[in-house]
Amino acid sequence: MEGNMDKEMTRPVPRADGGAQAGTRQRLIEAGVRLFGLHGFEATATRALAAEAGVNLGAIPYHFGGKEGLYHAVAGHIVDVMLAQVGPSVAGTLAVCQDPAARREDVLAALRTTVRGMVRIMLATPEARSFSQIVLQEQIAPTSAFPIFHERFLKRVHAMWCALLARLTGLAPDSPELILRAFSVMGQLVVFRVAMASAVRRLDCESLGDAHLECIARIVCDQVEAITESCSPVCTEAKP
Repeated sequence: MEGNMDKEMTRPVPRADGGAQAGTRQRLIEAGVRLFGLHGFEATATRALAAEAGVNLGAIPYHFGGKEGLYHAVAGHIVDVMLAQVGPSVAGTLAVCQDPAARREDVLAALRTTVRGMVRIMLATPEARSFSQIVLQEQIAPTSAFPIFHERFLKRVHAMWCALLARLTGLAPDSPELILRAFSVMGQLVVFRVAMASAVRRLDCESLGDAHLECIARIVCDQVEAITESCSPVCTEAKP
């Protein structure tokens, strides 16, 4: 009986019209966002993914070639959504930083817009929290999907922070110290995802609301402004 059930669940999915196939594919990607976010790539079973999506198990190899292919599609989906939400502001901030005529106030104004968007794509909704959790998992234990996140999104965001800090501090944009400072500043955002359970407990609330998110954005921007006002090189001995 068990063998028959396995055969039934893994039977190739019959060809359907384009709309139905697209719907199945999207449901699997959405299921992947939820389950890979909760459990990581290795611990997420294909059966669980199919059940979460409400589709035949055979739909995973049919549409993606297997679990790894689905995970790559999830990574691409996450990057597409994040770029749609903050890509324009990241590009705008980078352009301001590269404009010789831009004032410090212009750079900081662009920063505030970008940080608000980043806070929301990391913390605002359950989907956003799944997105950021998967990205964090890839930083801790990179998989074959890491280049998708790094090359298409993380590298662009880090380049923006480097340009911004170089403009505000005068440090060379390609110096090891500035590269590390950029990661340090990015960490001020990431910590609210990593420590979210403790944050909501200390705030005595069930989740972070819009007022909390706005406060986080203002705190991060305020700290960046304070850091850059009093910055002096500390790693002059570091080499690329």
